[in-house]
Amino acid sequence: MSQERELDYSVTADPYDSLRALPRLRSEQCVPRSLLLTFDLRDDGRSYDVMAWGDALPFDGNAPFRGVIQRSREEIASEVGQLLRTWLETVVNRRRPGSRDYIFNGSPATDLGMDTAQAALADIGLVLARSGHALFEFLFSRGDAGLSRLREALCAALRSGPQVVTITSNDLFVPWGMLYLPPDPATRLPQKSAAWRWSGFLGYTHLVEHNLGYVENYHPLIEHGTERPQAGLQFDLRMQNGDAPGAGPIGAVRAVIETHANVTERSYKQDLAEALSDPRVHDHILVFGAHGCGERQDQRGTTQARLTLTDGESICSSDLEYWRTTRQERLPDPLCFMMVCEGGRTRTFVHEGLGRPLFDLGIGCLIGPEIEIPKTFGSLYTCRFFEEFFKGERAAPVARSLTHEFLTKHATPLGLVFTLLRGIDNRLVAASAAAKEST
Repeated sequence: MSQERELDYSVTADPYDSLRALPRLRSEQCVPRSLLLTFDLRDDGRSYDVMAWGDALPFDGNAPFRGVIQRSREEIASEVGQLLRTWLETVVNRRRPGSRDYIFNGSPATDLGMDTAQAALADIGLVLARSGHALFEFLFSRGDAGLSRLREALCAALRSGPQVVTITSNDLFVPWGMLYLPPDPATRLPQKSAAWRWSGFLGYTHLVEHNLGYVENYHPLIEHGTERPQAGLQFDLRMQNGDAPGAGPIGAVRAVIETHANVTERSYKQDLAEALSDPRVHDHILVFGAHGCGERQDQRGTTQARLTLTDGESICSSDLEYWRTTRQERLPDPLCFMMVCEGGRTRTFVHEGLGRPLFDLGIGCLIGPEIEIPKTFGSLYTCRFFEEFFKGERAAPVARSLTHEFLTKHATPLGLVFTLLRGIDNRLVAASAAAKEST
């Protein structure tokens, strides 16, 4: 046997060495999705191609789950509008008997006592469940044989336990968290005393995000270096108490965020214009506490989505689009929280809601309500969200836990009205933590 010898060698070139510098996400950075759905408007403009896949769905070696929803954009928008009106009438505008005060203005448990508040909450649950289920059925009940197969598998997956769900579409937008699927498939919700549970609402049980599609150089980790995060507060100061500027809805939010982040406050449209159009501004968090609305129809015609700060000047989707082109580069994927009525709305056309233009501007994650929300509740929810988010928690799990918390501790269902553009993976990380997770 020949004797083994060690040979001297030197590496003159390593073409693979640079691969170590590629930005890669490790598995623990992104939560595995158990269910993914895509919706694409077909060329006829009156139907949608839908596809579903993921570990929560069965696989038998057959074709993937694909189908056609035979509903037009206008029909779906009309049904969504009906669900949102039901929530406004049943929850937001519900008054105490014999009083002009609204039951769900803030914390009913605090204002009315837990027993009275829980009774009021139970009184509206079935109405909300029926409305949410009606929209679910509307989406998935008219189509081809493939849609029937997809619907059956989807319902089984959603009933089997909590799922992590990403919905991707540029064409179809519904308030996913407000949809309802009876946990027991034998349930007939139209019956007078039908059984229902909060766990049937998708936003109560599942982590759900809506994605508008691929964005180049997007990253879910919001890295703030070794210093405190930078937060931009866009506040309408008319919402604060005149005699006590530190109190009121926005005062409470300001206090929470100032505890954890360096703050720049903007209270006029010009301030916001300068910040969002300046590529040197790199806020990690953007918070809007302002008056606003989505697209509205009235006797004067259509009014596009907008919000206003202290000066009362409308900030519309067209303004955000203009600031984006002036900036000439995307924002660095900050989290944007909209404490603004209808601030979470995103629709097919840019003028219908503020979600799409903010997303195009470079927002990494957007959280906001689909309907009008009372200022007191909005402030409570925003404070609790950031108390948890600043711990390094991911946005979507925080939102889901707050839905539970506000139902059990405050006896209000309004946590379900918040929608998320992305959010399942988005969280704050320090530079040192980001470096460890990227290696």
